[in-house]
Amino acid sequence: MRWWTARKGNVFINYRREDSAAWAGRIHDRLVRSLPTRRIFIDVDNIPEGEPFAELLDQKVAQCDVFLAVIGPNWLDVHDQSGNRRINNSADFVRIEIASALKRKNILVIPVVVGGAKMPSANELPDDIRELSGRNALEIQSNRFHRDADRLLKRVRSALPFYVRRRRAIRYALTSLTLFSVAAAFYTAVFTSKLETAFGLERFIRPSAIEWETLTYQDKTNPAYLRDFIDRQTATPEGREAAYWLNFISERAWSKIEDTADTNKIADFLATFRNSDQAKLAISRQEQLHATAEGRNGQTDLSPLARFRDCAECPEMIVIPPGQFTMGSLDSEKFQLQDDDESPRQPITIAKRFAVGRFEVTLGEFKVFVNQTGRSMGDECIGIFDPVQRPGSWGEIPQRNFINAGFVQGDDHPAVCVSWDDATAYARWLSKRTGAEYRLPTEAEWEYAARAGSQESYSFGDDESLLCQFGNGADRSLNAAWDANRWCADGKPFGSAAVGSYKPNLFGLRDSHGNVHEWVADCYHNSYADMPDETKKAGAAWLSPSCIARVIRGGCWAYPAVGLRSASREPWEQFKRSYCVGFRIARTLEER
Repeated sequence: MRWWTARKGNVFINYRREDSAAWAGRIHDRLVRSLPTRRIFIDVDNIPEGEPFAELLDQKVAQCDVFLAVIGPNWLDVHDQSGNRRINNSADFVRIEIASALKRKNILVIPVVVGGAKMPSANELPDDIRELSGRNALEIQSNRFHRDADRLLKRVRSALPFYVRRRRAIRYALTSLTLFSVAAAFYTAVFTSKLETAFGLERFIRPSAIEWETLTYQDKTNPAYLRDFIDRQTATPEGREAAYWLNFISERAWSKIEDTADTNKIADFLATFRNSDQAKLAISRQEQLHATAEGRNGQTDLSPLARFRDCAECPEMIVIPPGQFTMGSLDSEKFQLQDDDESPRQPITIAKRFAVGRFEVTLGEFKVFVNQTGRSMGDECIGIFDPVQRPGSWGEIPQRNFINAGFVQGDDHPAVCVSWDDATAYARWLSKRTGAEYRLPTEAEWEYAARAGSQESYSFGDDESLLCQFGNGADRSLNAAWDANRWCADGKPFGSAAVGSYKPNLFGLRDSHGNVHEWVADCYHNSYADMPDETKKAGAAWLSPSCIARVIRGGCWAYPAVGLRSASREPWEQFKRSYCVGFRIARTLEER
C-alpha cells in the first residue's frame, strides 16, 4: 500500500542520441496520446555548470514510476572521443540514469529493444547496470510499431497511479460534476426565486412562473384567483407581480365608486378587495354613510335588493322581490341520468318578498352559535380520502368537523360539515335572538334567488369559461383525475374559498354557483311532476308525502361545471355532514 500511495505517476525515457533518438521520439509521441506530456521525461537539459550532474540525474529518476531504457543497434558500440565505449564510462548519462533506476525497488525498469537490436548480455554491461540484462525486454519493430507501442503503453499504464491511468475519465467526470453542480445551483436559484429571471428559463423551472405563464388575461383580472395566488406564492417574483395586478384593478374599481352614496357598492368592493390598500378608504366611507343613514331615520331599509343585518353577528341579508320564473332545466342541460330530477319544468310564482343571506353562513358566524348553545357537532365528516385519486374516494373521515374540515379555512369561509339539523337549529337560534323569523330557504326560493332573472344554465348565461369568475368549482388547476372545468382557473385548487370571493349575480348573491352545497327546507322528490300548488303559486316548501332525504343546491368546490348549474340538485340525508355541504339562511319579511 505504501508503494501504491508513494507513486508519482511519471515515466522516464532513457536513450542514447547517437543510437535511438528517432525511436525514443516516436515512443514519446505515442505515450503522450494517452498520458499527460508533463509526466514524461525524455531529456534532462540545462544542467548548470559546476552542479553534480550525477546527483541531479538521480533526483530526476527518483521522481518516476516507470523507466524505459531504449536500446538500439548501436547502443553498446557508441564511442567517445578517446575511442572508448561510452557505456563503460562511469560519467555516461545513460549509464547513470539506468543505474539510478535499477537501485530503486519502486521503479519499474523496462528495456525497450528497437531497430532490430539484441538485448545486451550481462557480460557486456558494467557491474552497476548488469541487472538490466535480467529484465524481460519489450521489442518494438518498425513494421508493427503501433501494435508493439500499444503493448508498451498497456504495461506502462498498469504501473502508474489510477489518477494518471484514468485521467481522461476523471477529467470528464470532474467536468460533468462541475457542470452538474453549476446547473443544480442555477436550477435551485431559479426554483427558490433567488434568481428572478433566467433568460426565460424560469418559465420552465419555477412552479410559480409555470403557473403564472398559463394564466389568461381573464384569470389575471380575477381577484379571487389573484388573492389565492398571492397567498401561495408571496415570496416569488410572480407573487409580487400578482399583488401588483390586484392593486391595479383595486385602484381602478375604487376610483369608480369613491364618491358613491350607495352602501351596497361599497360592500361589494370590500367583499372583492377586502385586503387591498383601498379597503381602509372603503370602510371609512361605509361607516360615514351608515352614520348618516342612522341619524336620518334609524330604520332598516327593506326595499328590493336592500341589505341589512339584524345583529352584529347575524348574516348580512338581501331583500328579494316577488316575481315569476320557470323552475328546472332545459333538456340540453341534462348530461347525466340523475339530472332527470330537474324536470319537468314548472312555472313558479314567488308571491311575497323575502330576505336571503348575501353569503353562505360563514365559519365565524356559525362558531358564535356553537359556542353559545354548546351544540355537539360530532367528530366525523364526509370528505375525499385521497384528493389525487378523487373518483370513488369519498367517505366518512374521523376527526373531521366544522372546525377541522380537511382544508385551510378562515372565519370568512363558509361553514361546512353542517347537517340539515344543524342548519335548522342555527335558524331557530337566530330567530330567538332577533325576534325575526329565520329559516332555510325553500327550494323554489333558492333557485329563484340564484337565477336572478336568468333562465340559462347559470345566472350569467351559458358560457362555462366565465364560471370561474362567479363561483368556486373544480377547474384546470386540478389534476387529470378530476372531472374538471378546463376552460378556466379560479385560484382554489382544493377546498372552499372565502365567501364573496367571486362576482355576484344580479340580485347581489355570492357563491350561488359552487363553493359549497347549500341545504334548503324541502324534502327530496325525484321529479317535479307532482309538485303541489302551494309551491307553484307561492314558492312554499314541498314537504309531503315523505322526507327520506332533503335537498342540497348550488354545487361544491369539488364539482365540475355541470354540477354548478342553477337547476342542479341532489338528495342528502338530513343527519349527514360533509365538507362539501353548508347552508345559506333565509328570513321571512312582514308585509307592509
